[in-house]
Amino acid sequence: MIDAQTLDRLAAIDEKSWGLIYKQLVLYADFKLNKAGFQIRTEKDSVDAEHFATLAIEKVLDGTRAWDYERFPDITIHLTGVVKSLISSHFKSSTRSIVKAGGSSDETTVIAGDDANDDELLSDDVRTIEGADEILIAQETWQEIESAFGDNKDDHAIFCEWLDNSPPRTIAEVWDIPVSEVNNAIKRGIRIVKTLYKKQS
Repeated sequence: MIDAQTLDRLAAIDEKSWGLIYKQLVLYADFKLNKAGFQIRTEKDSVDAEHFATLAIEKVLDGTRAWDYERFPDITIHLTGVVKSLISSHFKSSTRSIVKAGGSSDETTVIAGDDANDDELLSDDVRTIEGADEILIAQETWQEIESAFGDNKDDHAIFCEWLDNSPPRTIAEVWDIPVSEVNNAIKRGIRIVKTLYKKQS
């Protein structure tokens, strides 16, 4: 459900602006898919950049991914985050992923605990944690992780972007938000993963 103020702001965006926003989202989605080496292998994978751009806009317009215009005055930034999240969720629903402290290109690196400070999260040198546990995350668990973020889909998108090896400082620049907000989203995601892992153990 969209509140009246958000609805008014969405209605104020003219058709030409929506067209430009859509083109930017398609270009971004295409970049993300190409960067990941995405190839259509099954019917489930039969999606393209236009699909993710359209779906992102639909989810914002129907209130599923509510636009927090106070946090992101530029709706393109918010929609870009939605596209990131949709692509990441699609990949994770098609494969099994590993969350591991000290990972390689096929693994996701978790290097911070709940008490980590900004310097630890922002270190350019990923430090392998000796004897770290591996957490194998299946499709249904990724869905639980997304659900655990509740209505704060932006934090989920930020966490997924970090899992895709984007440095917190880069994420903060792209989203135009303080690094502290990025770190909080990351640490929240780590807590969620740890909690789900303990339940499964």
